[in-house]
Amino acid sequence: MNIAFIVLVVVALYWQVFFLGKTIIDVDTLNNQLPWGYAANEKVNHPYNRRDPTDMYLTREYFIVGAYRNGELPLWNPYTFAGHPIYADGVTRIFSPTLLVYTFLDLPVGYSVARLLELILGAIFMYLFLIAIGVSARGALAGALVFELSAHSLFHLTGLGWWGGLMWLPLIFLFVDRAITRNNFKYAILAGVFVALQFYSAYMPNQIYYLGAVTLYYLVFGRKVKRRTHTDFVASLTTKRLALMLAVTLAVGFLLSASQWIPVMELLQASNRRIVPVQTSFIYLPPWYLLTLIFPNLFGTAYDPQFVNLFTALNVSHDHSLYLSIAALLPLGFLFYSTWKKRRDAKGQNQEATNLSFKEQRSKNLDAVEAVDSQVPVDDYLHQQRIAFFIFLIIFAIFVMMVAPLYVHLTRFIPVLQTIRVIVRAGVLFIFAAAVLVAFGFDRLLNTPRETFTGFFRLAGKFVIAVYGFAGLAISVFYLFKLTGWLGNTSAEYSAGSGKLAYMKSVIAAMSSQFAPPNLNILLPLGFLLLVYLLSRLWIQGQLNRNYFYWSLMIFLVVELAINSWQYDKAHDAARVFPKTAITEKLKTLPPGRVLITPSGIESNRRAHLSEEKVIAPPNTLLAYQIPSVTGKDQLFPKAYREFCSLIEPQDRLSHVVFDETTSPFFDALNVRYVITYESATPPLNHQLIMKAEGVALYENLNALARAYFVKSVTSQNGLKAVLPERLRQSDFDIKSEAVIGEGNALPQNFSVGEAQIIEDRRNRVVIETENAGEGILILSDTYYPGWQATIDGNAVEIFRANHAMRAVRVPAGRHVVSFSFAPKPFTTSIYLSLTTLFMVLAILIFMQINQQKKIRNPQ
Repeated sequence: MNIAFIVLVVVALYWQVFFLGKTIIDVDTLNNQLPWGYAANEKVNHPYNRRDPTDMYLTREYFIVGAYRNGELPLWNPYTFAGHPIYADGVTRIFSPTLLVYTFLDLPVGYSVARLLELILGAIFMYLFLIAIGVSARGALAGALVFELSAHSLFHLTGLGWWGGLMWLPLIFLFVDRAITRNNFKYAILAGVFVALQFYSAYMPNQIYYLGAVTLYYLVFGRKVKRRTHTDFVASLTTKRLALMLAVTLAVGFLLSASQWIPVMELLQASNRRIVPVQTSFIYLPPWYLLTLIFPNLFGTAYDPQFVNLFTALNVSHDHSLYLSIAALLPLGFLFYSTWKKRRDAKGQNQEATNLSFKEQRSKNLDAVEAVDSQVPVDDYLHQQRIAFFIFLIIFAIFVMMVAPLYVHLTRFIPVLQTIRVIVRAGVLFIFAAAVLVAFGFDRLLNTPRETFTGFFRLAGKFVIAVYGFAGLAISVFYLFKLTGWLGNTSAEYSAGSGKLAYMKSVIAAMSSQFAPPNLNILLPLGFLLLVYLLSRLWIQGQLNRNYFYWSLMIFLVVELAINSWQYDKAHDAARVFPKTAITEKLKTLPPGRVLITPSGIESNRRAHLSEEKVIAPPNTLLAYQIPSVTGKDQLFPKAYREFCSLIEPQDRLSHVVFDETTSPFFDALNVRYVITYESATPPLNHQLIMKAEGVALYENLNALARAYFVKSVTSQNGLKAVLPERLRQSDFDIKSEAVIGEGNALPQNFSVGEAQIIEDRRNRVVIETENAGEGILILSDTYYPGWQATIDGNAVEIFRANHAMRAVRVPAGRHVVSFSFAPKPFTTSIYLSLTTLFMVLAILIFMQINQQKKIRNPQ
């Protein structure tokens, strides 16, 4: 019944998805984009554009689903960046289990159901984990609901791979816990299996936190269990054995998921995304955001551009709230209080009043605590140590998120941590640990005699007074600012002028909208806090029995989280997600050629008003239509392409390649045959108008080269695999007739120019028919990347890196068929490695199970 309730809560919140076929993708983000938003809400304010789901995540799903339905592996994406290895970007999960949803649901409803399914399964797995480690069904239900409905969970719901990874964390911990407490390598192997599933389903940047948490559990919790060596239960659990279990879990996880992370490592070496945080910027959660535990929208509602614009200057991640519900803070706070009190009492009862040195005193205190621990039954001892670990984990997660400015400067010297920029992603550990502690807290709260609850109740009363005092003071101060006119004409959004004083005025003006007068975001939490306090008072006074007390708290918890959820992931008409338009339909009927969308309007990602000029199809959006473009947005993509594009205009964004220019010989060489720009823009030189519709104009570039073409001459330069050749920058360089080969190959300088025609064009394969009077150099303007193989008439030939970012082959005279196929060796090798590991794991588990059954039947 509890599991059914967990499911029903999500179904009730998102009933329009399940019963009306709506989507939780925020299609309103398309309102400010042409051509989709041509007639939509012309001058209406719109919250902060959540562009990632529509610009990146959803478009990837279109690509993957389309590839599978066409009988292809979605390895190479030819539609953005003039082609790039999408399977290796760390975000796209080409083997994710939730892709099975698309066998019976189409996009974008399928995307919504897949994300909700991950949310539901994550909550169910959390419930099972809590039950397995000894939490009662009541406590487990509370913990699962917090895990499912917290602000962190719902804010990241539509993020591709966020819940895909987080959902497996409870099962990973379940089997790690059993490996330690039952001293059995079978469970260490099973934990590794779920570590691998997390790799297949998750968002790659989060995985360091999952692996770190698993390692900590073995080292911290495992060492505590090892201390009880006098019991038969853990008699042979040594430090060496713990280390071996950890190694087995990680080895199984990494080997089974080799096909996911090995390609990423390869692309990372060729990418522009190896970030040292202090050299770019980092995003963290400042300490004052602890106030969102009480006031979830104190610093603005979700996606509020007013606060986003204010705090991004401080590297602060606005759109993150720690809100768990006030009803959950009661058991959480009581758990912290009772754990601290129990430890303090244990030390006090066993400490001798002697004049010992600090070191001796500390040693004696530890011995006293261990003496008490040794008298506790094993099950209770394990219970206590689990609580202690998750208290440590939640404090560790908060520390990582909130003190980044103090340590981030050191991460440049740590290879793995060099790529961590959004430190607030450690919130996955916060919400996991918080949900576990809320579950334990409910159990301890309900099982503690009322008379021992009074000490905490006095502290809770002081806390309520402090919160009300803070709110009253803030209301008074902000009214004072308004009455004195200190803010002047400063709007709640921007302050005139610059400098610290102007910035401070902007912050105060924005905050005054919360407190003067106080809005529901302030009043509701205060009301809930008072109700929970009064409920606790009735419990203390014996006027409320245990069942009523528990279910009253649960009702408050669900109601609070449901109300807070209204700001996240509203349902939308699925038909509005990337609908057919006159422009996209026209492009599909035209001869093949890449599309340039200009100007980029990339700064509009944080626009607050639709009254500004609309953006033209941000990067990646044409991917949903399988229309090839030279722009793109991705976590990882080959930096050689970005460097080549910098010859056209500077490319200073780590995740984007976008353009404001409309003409360039480098565009011509990239097969930019079509240009989409504003219908009011001046027609580009040497471009022919095709049509105007939906606020944009579509032009044909009359100078565009074919995607595959021959060049007359070659400049061969040594040692230029990773360096942009200087020849490309020289004014006399003609990319239409000359190519720079940077592999150091001894090639003739002059070649014959023939004809080339693409006769087969698939995602992982391009076939070109050529005819040439003499030997020629064939340029394919697709992005160069290891893993591409070429044949001429079935015979393997070498692929050269041409013009730093393109592919080239030497073609002999005559008629030939040149074939390019993407078959990356690291991917093939990693698939074999994963499959071999899978068979070995299955064999070992079967052998261990058979051996266990034999021991049961023949105990002698």
